[in-house]
Amino acid sequence: MSAPVGFWGPTTSTIDWCELNYEHNFYIAEFWNTISNSLFVLLGLYGLYRSIKLGFEPRFHLQFIGVMVTGFGSAMFHGTLQYMYQQCDETPMVWAMLVWIYIVYNNEIEQLPIKNAGNYVIAFLTTIGVVFTAIHAIYRFTTVFQVFFGLLAVFTCARMCMHYTEVTDPRARAVARSYVTSALIGFGFWLLDYHYCHTLRGLPVNPQGHAWYGCCC
Repeated sequence: MSAPVGFWGPTTSTIDWCELNYEHNFYIAEFWNTISNSLFVLLGLYGLYRSIKLGFEPRFHLQFIGVMVTGFGSAMFHGTLQYMYQQCDETPMVWAMLVWIYIVYNNEIEQLPIKNAGNYVIAFLTTIGVVFTAIHAIYRFTTVFQVFFGLLAVFTCARMCMHYTEVTDPRARAVARSYVTSALIGFGFWLLDYHYCHTLRGLPVNPQGHAWYGCCC
């Protein structure tokens, strides 16, 4: 049976998640996956507000902006299931991760024996982002994107683990543990939704794994 066609027309994205299309609203392809992105936008906005109020460096402002842009882009993707808007989801994810890499490795960057090393690193990361954006706009490489994003995430998490061993404040360590737990749960939901959709759709109620992934991560 073909998927229902709503306001945005037939699906052109390379991924159609487990949530039934246009089940709840003629104008929103994946209702729960779309509204779950409101957390990205709201938390990103709150983080940006706190970052500015507390006088954090611009790199932190940019990271929270990246979270908000990713939330908007992901909502556009899940709300339409159009390939053009899928890029509005995946491309900001990569850019936000590149900013995060610059943040967590900032201490190492400042210790490089190169004058203005930070500027060179920014230029390098920006080049990676631009090249990815251009290639991703031409080729529909879902798996390559997932692998590339996963590698960036692992590279970031490696430094975060080192930070964790250096932190002594029990509150900060508790926050780190809770985030890791939440992220792992969210990733588990993502795997179930991505690989076991036929099984999930056979349940009395669809658990909406991808929506929970968005809430947890």
